[in-house]
Amino acid sequence: MKKPIRVLIVDDCKVTTQLLYAILSAETDIEVVGCAQNGQIAIRLVKELKPDLITMDIYMPVMDGVEATRAIMQQCPTPIIIISSHVNEHQTELTFSALQAGALSIIEKPQRVLNEGFDKLQKHIVNSVRALSEVKVVSRRSPPPAEPRIQSPGSNLSAIRIIALGSSTGGPEALNYIISALPASFPVPLVITQHITEGFLPGLVHWLQHKTSLVLEIAENNQKLLPGHVYFAPDNHHLLIKREVAPIAILENSPPIGHFRPSITPLFSSLAKNYPETAVGGLLTGMGGDGAPGLLEMRQANCITFAQSKETSVVFGMPAVALSIKATDLSIDLEKIPEFLTKLL
Repeated sequence: MKKPIRVLIVDDCKVTTQLLYAILSAETDIEVVGCAQNGQIAIRLVKELKPDLITMDIYMPVMDGVEATRAIMQQCPTPIIIISSHVNEHQTELTFSALQAGALSIIEKPQRVLNEGFDKLQKHIVNSVRALSEVKVVSRRSPPPAEPRIQSPGSNLSAIRIIALGSSTGGPEALNYIISALPASFPVPLVITQHITEGFLPGLVHWLQHKTSLVLEIAENNQKLLPGHVYFAPDNHHLLIKREVAPIAILENSPPIGHFRPSITPLFSSLAKNYPETAVGGLLTGMGGDGAPGLLEMRQANCITFAQSKETSVVFGMPAVALSIKATDLSIDLEKIPEFLTKLL
């Protein structure tokens, strides 16, 4: 019989701790082995209990979640899920600093059981614990971010007009690496659909903006997309691209696809339809299979398609599906993606 996943809960709020305990303990394959009220206690308990996974709050007395994550990843690397409330942009941005410190994912903090969407959040927490407990994490020594390359990527005009990326679990840190390494004079728009809990996107964009000379925005309906700009699909809307003199963002409030809105698939599908042979699509780390059907459409439209490699994906779900259905034959390490994109242009 397979051993249960051993989880340590770190949160100074008793109500949240009790909710998480109830959610996780209800599963036969998950065991809560301890609870800590601050980061300092968490570090001690991680060494004593050696859990398979940690759920970590951000705002706690004595030592906050970012400091604790950094210390744990240096001293006793363990998969960490940040479970946090989004209060304002600054506080949400701090949450993303924990990803740079080594945390794997961010999930919204559960509130009362009767809240709308609680069942969906409960399922998301449980599925994330199962998937991320198996991630092989290594010691983090806080390497410096990639240096932005300011020079032009090339003087030759290219047929490529737009690049799209889709990402989910592990995506924010992957996007941080890619965007920070792209040149300031990047000659085409970059559009991104990232699965993220509602309310956290502005903080993600603000956090990423500090790392790059590119201009980062949350896409608006009928917005003209410019070179050197990065556009994110907003909460609760699918992002599609229409072809005019310049690419135009179209936001659709149509039903979720596979529980996702925004979904990655409509973005890729719109590029297959409107930018055959002249678009690039890439599927990054993430659970599930969202985006893979759209990426296949892009390949069938003679666009360039690729998937992040298994070795560099936090969760090799979406890229694996893309490769399995032949949406791409290209599997690229995260560290090589910025150079790959730049050389295409």
